[in-house]
Amino acid sequence: MTPEEHRTESLSGWGRTMRRTCEVRRPTFDGGLVDAVLGAPRLTVRGAGKSYGDAALPGDNVVLDLTAFDRIVSFDEGNGVVVVEGGALLKDVIDQTLPIGWKLPVVPGTERITVGGAIASDVHGKNHPGAGSFGQHVLWIALLCSDGTIVQLSAGQDADGFWATIGGMGLTGVILRAAIQLQRVDTGWMIRNRRRTRSLEETVAAMRAGATRQEFDPERHVVAWLDAHAHGASLGRGIVDEYYGASTLDLPGAVAPFPETRSPSTRTRRSLPGPGVVTGATIAAASAARWHLSRSANSQLVAMRSALCPLDRADGWPAAFGRGGLVQYQFAVPPEEIGTIHEVLAYLGTHGPTPALATLKNLGFGTAGALSFPIPGWTLAVDLPARHLRPGSMHPIDKLVAGAGGRVYLAKDAVTDPELIPLMYPRLPTWRRTRQRLDPAGRWTSGLAERLGLLS
Repeated sequence: MTPEEHRTESLSGWGRTMRRTCEVRRPTFDGGLVDAVLGAPRLTVRGAGKSYGDAALPGDNVVLDLTAFDRIVSFDEGNGVVVVEGGALLKDVIDQTLPIGWKLPVVPGTERITVGGAIASDVHGKNHPGAGSFGQHVLWIALLCSDGTIVQLSAGQDADGFWATIGGMGLTGVILRAAIQLQRVDTGWMIRNRRRTRSLEETVAAMRAGATRQEFDPERHVVAWLDAHAHGASLGRGIVDEYYGASTLDLPGAVAPFPETRSPSTRTRRSLPGPGVVTGATIAAASAARWHLSRSANSQLVAMRSALCPLDRADGWPAAFGRGGLVQYQFAVPPEEIGTIHEVLAYLGTHGPTPALATLKNLGFGTAGALSFPIPGWTLAVDLPARHLRPGSMHPIDKLVAGAGGRVYLAKDAVTDPELIPLMYPRLPTWRRTRQRLDPAGRWTSGLAERLGLLS
């Protein structure tokens, strides 16, 4: 390999809580990729590095950087099927397909993740009750195995391997290429309806009403921002935003159906800023101001990409938490366990640290993926300053979540008690058996897999 393809580098997850000096191999052609796989006893697959914790960081093994494999191989404009390499960004796909009336059915809070990462994490968006997760729109996957062979996986061809790879956190092999079914849209705009709520009860009522509409409309997105600093009767107050696709009839005459893309470069490397500005006082002041200044309002026109990908306007967000970075703790619980949401918010309000950001979303049906995160119900995500967390700080919340039949999101995890993972993911033994069949040498691993004992 050339020096560009083989280097030593300090890497972290997006949350900047963990940093490792790694041997990185970045092959730029197919033969080099196979050589890199066969030439290392243990490998961790890495794409854009947007997972929060250590899902794309190694223990003491080699990192396989896939960012050179970023081509859009083909796009059938008639039926909306796009074939892309695993290292292509969602942004790359959106740039080429949205202006001609096709969209990815599922986009998380950022479009700056790779297609391979979206599949491996089985990401979800704000429209999960209607659209499901990303993997449910994948038609097939070409997987590079640890012996250098390539297998094709689909729901009809090695379904076990297909669903072990979807949500499998990059631990079954390299997602070389994938075919994705896109969705037709009339415009690149959305209509936003906003409601300000005064309690968790009001927030949940608004979310439940939105979920009913979502079940019949895969283009309907619902998310609630919660004022995590509020207490007592105001606990869980927030702002519920509901978006749906705008038609050409909804647009003012001077507005083009598809807004011009003005996204900044997605490959830019950013230096680590100095001390963070997120403190208890700033959180309280900012949360109170946001809630008080917001007003319920209907029929506001918003660009689709801005509505669905707010993280792309805040790439420096982890730096605001200081050099310790941020932990995003995201969990899901069944529909009847909304009381767990209340308990978690109350616990954090009492024991700290107070979340700098808290968002609540509806979840619909799950998938056949044994490690896929979404289950029917609710998902709460809280951003916490890592410098205020001690070993075991989140274990009481882990127990609440597991006891409610819930689970944490592995793609964002940095703190979960490994003893509770089998309870949270009861199909883990089934996934392990399929993974061992795909990787009998046990070559694929990661810091996440080793920390949580996912492989054994």
